[in-house]
Amino acid sequence: MSITITYAVDEILHFLEDIPLSDNTVKYYGFCYQEVLRYCSENSLISFSHSDANSFCTAQEKRVQMGEICNTYALIMRKAAFALADYFSSGTICWKRQTYNDRVLPESYEVILENYETFLSDTLAPGSIRLIIQMLRKFLSFLVESGCTDISALDISHVRGFISRESPKHISHKINLTWPVKKFLHYLRDNALTDINADIFLTNPVPARKKVLPCLEDSEIQAIFDKVDLNSPRGKRDYAIMRLALDTGLRWSDIASLKLSEIDWRKKEISVQQEKTGTALKLPLTVEAGNAVAEYILNARPKTEVPYVFLRLRRPFDRLNSRTPAANIMLLYQSEGFRHESGDGKSFHAFRRTMGTRLIRADIPLTTVSQILGHTNLDSTKRYLYLHDEKLLACCMDLSKYPCRKEGLV
Repeated sequence: MSITITYAVDEILHFLEDIPLSDNTVKYYGFCYQEVLRYCSENSLISFSHSDANSFCTAQEKRVQMGEICNTYALIMRKAAFALADYFSSGTICWKRQTYNDRVLPESYEVILENYETFLSDTLAPGSIRLIIQMLRKFLSFLVESGCTDISALDISHVRGFISRESPKHISHKINLTWPVKKFLHYLRDNALTDINADIFLTNPVPARKKVLPCLEDSEIQAIFDKVDLNSPRGKRDYAIMRLALDTGLRWSDIASLKLSEIDWRKKEISVQQEKTGTALKLPLTVEAGNAVAEYILNARPKTEVPYVFLRLRRPFDRLNSRTPAANIMLLYQSEGFRHESGDGKSFHAFRRTMGTRLIRADIPLTTVSQILGHTNLDSTKRYLYLHDEKLLACCMDLSKYPCRKEGLV
């Protein structure tokens, strides 16, 4: 039996009540869906597709430009509209953060991208796949702009044109541009979707620059912790997150996905499956980190059946996003003793870098440090040596046997 738009909207609103969202939030989404229903009535729609959702959002953007509604309201209506389109498409309701793609590609390109994403999922981490797909959407959009709407019409001039246009945006890390396209073209050739070989245009001309990013000084760490309000739910949560990162060296993605069942309180251990590498990792839980996590779980964590340790502060009480909160934490706890600016290396990952550097400075063998940090390649661990000044001084050559012959050089 086919469902009506009104029935679908009612189902979604009931679903939101059961998440549960607050009554005011559900009421607000009700107002949003009144706008959607009005749009459907004016356009004689009896179902609601993703194409309809895009058209609806375009209409709301025009209203924003005319000053009829604010941008925030338009963004919330966008979420409501795409949730409705998802329901008509799949028959299920999934309330989650969405990435909205403004680039509308031909259906054949979307199918290729979907198949390629599935192909990558066996070998790459979700974060790496996301970055690759973002770059390929730009590439395929460039093809559409160039009049190439069928992958069989792809030729070397298209690849050369795209690389020429995007290169100025990737001066320091050209490989982030060339590698995704090169890997994608190999996939197309292996599946007989194209026969071109554009490797000559996709060779990285120079090695990628590797910055020596700093670790956090003890005074900076103390300044961050002093800024935290340990009497508030946010403070208890954020302190536990930062303490865990500093004492275990876990990446943010692994902390965000940490489950209650992965903490063995008796053995004082944490067992995780690393999201970046997919490998299992078992780490000791220090007293400081364990106390901070226990304090959050017992006195600040929302009472819910969600299995993850660290949750949102507001409903729906779900796991934290994979990226945003980590960036916000370092900005939120700035003070005179700690400042963070974009590109200075003092992001959330600096906690992990600090932990690794402390181990190196304590003369822990490099192989042991690599195991603790969960590195699959020892070269990744060697970068922490750059932050050990004493060890680097031992590597310096004695130049006393090479006397200076020109006093102007002294």
